[in-house]
Amino acid sequence: MGIFKAETEEAASEWSRSNPHGARGRIMAIYIDTNVFYNAYCPIEDRLAADWLLKQIEAEFPGITSEWTIAEMFRAFKKQVNLDRIGEKDAQIALDLFLSQIGEYAQKEKLILVPVKMILIMASRKFIFSQNLYAADAIHIACATNVKVDAFITFDSDFKKLTKIPILNPSDDKFKDSIKKLKVKYLKK
Repeated sequence: MGIFKAETEEAASEWSRSNPHGARGRIMAIYIDTNVFYNAYCPIEDRLAADWLLKQIEAEFPGITSEWTIAEMFRAFKKQVNLDRIGEKDAQIALDLFLSQIGEYAQKEKLILVPVKMILIMASRKFIFSQNLYAADAIHIACATNVKVDAFITFDSDFKKLTKIPILNPSDDKFKDSIKKLKVKYLKK
């Protein structure tokens, strides 16, 4: 997986403290939860909002997610195969497209894939106990908190109790405006 950014926790921490793009300061970034990628790539889901979001990320307004997202995508598609909602061949094609595109996004620095190291696993503990989150969701929040994102993007309602990071749901009416405001805010810096 050498093509992916942030291959070490040091790289992820360094990225969160500095801007690799010059003197503008810290990059404004958004954390993208697995379900956003799932909606974008699964042929049986409504993909409009997820597709729109993925078109918004760029090197100066990157998306961030953890490597755990990849395993969650495998499981999400296998679940749909098990439920006979999609065929296995279609699931494999969609996953291959997902892997190819996130690899391309990572190479273009539009997407930062943060490795799941022990530090994130240990940080997930407080979110599991304080927010009653599932382990995977707690890993995502620990990662987003660690790299200090400006917003957490998810279709999931389990994150309503979080207060340190704005939670944005792509199905909300004001979602696109919120993302546009984040981008404009950064570009003014």
